[in-house]
Amino acid sequence: MRSALARVKAKRIRRKQGGDPEATPVEFLRERLSGFAIVSCDVFDTAIQRCLARPEDVLLVAGVRARALDLVQCNPAAFREYRMQAEHAVRQEAAAAGRGEIAIGDVYRRLHATGVISDAAAGIAAEFAAECEVARPVEAVLAALSARDPAQRLIFVSDTIWPGEDIAALLHACGYGDGCHVFTSADTRQSKHSGAMFDHVIRTLGCNPSDIVHIGDNPDSDVVRAREHGIATRHLPRAALPPEPDHLKSENVVVRLLHSHRRAQGTESDDGIGPPGQGLDLHRYLTGLLIGFTLFVLAEARRRGIGRIYFLARDGYLPLAVARRLGRDGKGPELTYLHVSRQAIIVPAMIDDIPRLAEAVGANLQGRPIGAALECLGIEPSAVPGLLGAAGLDPAQRIAGREGQRALEALFGAGHTAIRERLEARRDHALSYLAQSGFLEPGPRLIVDVGWRGNTQRALSLLTGIPSDDVVGCYLGLLPEALRPGLGPRNAAGYLFSFGDPRWLMEVVLEGYILLELFFSAPHGSVLDYASSPDGVAPVHAVEAEPGGGIRRRALAALEAGCLREFDALDAIFGGLWPEAIDPASALTDLVPLLTRPSPAEIARVNTVPFIHGADGTQTAVACNPVPLHEWLLNPSATVTRIGRAAWRSGTLRASLPWPIPPMSYGQLEHRMRRLQRLIRR
Repeated sequence: MRSALARVKAKRIRRKQGGDPEATPVEFLRERLSGFAIVSCDVFDTAIQRCLARPEDVLLVAGVRARALDLVQCNPAAFREYRMQAEHAVRQEAAAAGRGEIAIGDVYRRLHATGVISDAAAGIAAEFAAECEVARPVEAVLAALSARDPAQRLIFVSDTIWPGEDIAALLHACGYGDGCHVFTSADTRQSKHSGAMFDHVIRTLGCNPSDIVHIGDNPDSDVVRAREHGIATRHLPRAALPPEPDHLKSENVVVRLLHSHRRAQGTESDDGIGPPGQGLDLHRYLTGLLIGFTLFVLAEARRRGIGRIYFLARDGYLPLAVARRLGRDGKGPELTYLHVSRQAIIVPAMIDDIPRLAEAVGANLQGRPIGAALECLGIEPSAVPGLLGAAGLDPAQRIAGREGQRALEALFGAGHTAIRERLEARRDHALSYLAQSGFLEPGPRLIVDVGWRGNTQRALSLLTGIPSDDVVGCYLGLLPEALRPGLGPRNAAGYLFSFGDPRWLMEVVLEGYILLELFFSAPHGSVLDYASSPDGVAPVHAVEAEPGGGIRRRALAALEAGCLREFDALDAIFGGLWPEAIDPASALTDLVPLLTRPSPAEIARVNTVPFIHGADGTQTAVACNPVPLHEWLLNPSATVTRIGRAAWRSGTLRASLPWPIPPMSYGQLEHRMRRLQRLIRR
């Protein structure tokens, strides 16, 4: 809709200016430039546009680069303020002394004199590198100028504190050719804004004003002032970009620049969720958190002096992809994708505690036939009927409630020998794979997982006999109950929250923790077991039921592509000089609304991706299962309890509230239900 309106508006402008309304922008511009001996072009926002929404955001990038190069001690946001204040002060001094324009060197000499930056020349180089990384040619202008009459001379005129040779280098990098003739206010000490620049250009070129046509985006500097000097003009207005939302102004520089890049590309809607009219792109929730978590993992490895990091399948799939990009210089730790899972590691690690294994399997197979418990352990299907018969159980019985759990305990007791033999084989397979992957080599190693209780970390130590201090875990978050013997701050850390601290951030995540398990999943299936092959021991992945499995793989492949595309854009802007960390609250910024205040459209979008797996890794379900209206009517108290235990509590509540009940948080619902119950009792 917006693009159609833009085309209609462009046609009206062309008719008004006397051009062909059906011509392409390139043809139209080339037509409007013909007949003049000299074409003069503004630089910023006309010949070159930045891939960030605001010019001052370039100074955030410069601050990141300067901090990474140890030129400044302040954070990038503070550097931006120092840099802007220094320019303002230099301009005031120049005006008081009767001088016209200033240059970049004047600004950085002041920054050096005030102790903000240690090396003025290196600071100028860092800011210019930032300008080069964010600069992009305006394709229509580049094409039109490239296709102009060869007899036409091309010059560039810009109000900027950068010298002409730097602007020429910038234009060359954007495809405008070698040796661009550039007039800048920094060199001439005269500006387009005052009109003096155009007088200088005419005198320097020794031509008549009528020989020149000037194109630019500023209606005052590029149109009014040029016409006052007899120069023809072509106005190319730039669409106004949305300002930075207030809620982003206090966030980490990486998150601010991520959103600035989105706004500049026109890929961020008013609510900051996704492109206008294009639905909800899941990667927009995740990119900031993914980058922040990966930086945390690498920093934790450095802090602990660990040289081997194992990213557990499937939660470590995306962090590994980002870590490999961050460590492309080869100087960082060794990065390995470890094909392990609860099914492949925790189950064989419980070989000496069969009753607890029965309890764990029952919790994961609620509603399934009781024979599925043996199949998920790897017992051959042909042996299952015999074991059920030995336990006196009906194969049609389902695992449900306390009765189902007692039946499961009886089954595991009757089949103890067969189950133990199978677990011994699975343990041997797992140890062979871990040895092959290098995990069993002496020394500390760090594992990366989403969380929340650290069970896989403890199982790896138990299964392999590796001391618990030599297996360190990095998690998105660790719940308070994760803290127990063998797992504590000494050998585990959470990025968003660690053992429940800070609690407020943990409570935000627990509103929809299942969403993090969705976003940090991987396109391949769960690891069930390991099998020998000519190349060694290979993981055996679950074959997911269709069509859910295919939908999930496609959605997660698109999620990966979107996240890495945004990472690569920021990586180019930073020139690989990333900040060391992103504070957890900032990293979670994009995901908080989905966790706590999802809209019906968001819930529907997320629910198009079935991903929750049972113990056998083949069955899929969606994140949000609303409570039917009849359950509200029959047992409202039980309904409130059920919603409170949902994996996406806020989403389940939003989808379950019947009309005309207005949207509310779970805390508000619980409070109002208690009040209603008290009134009824009275």
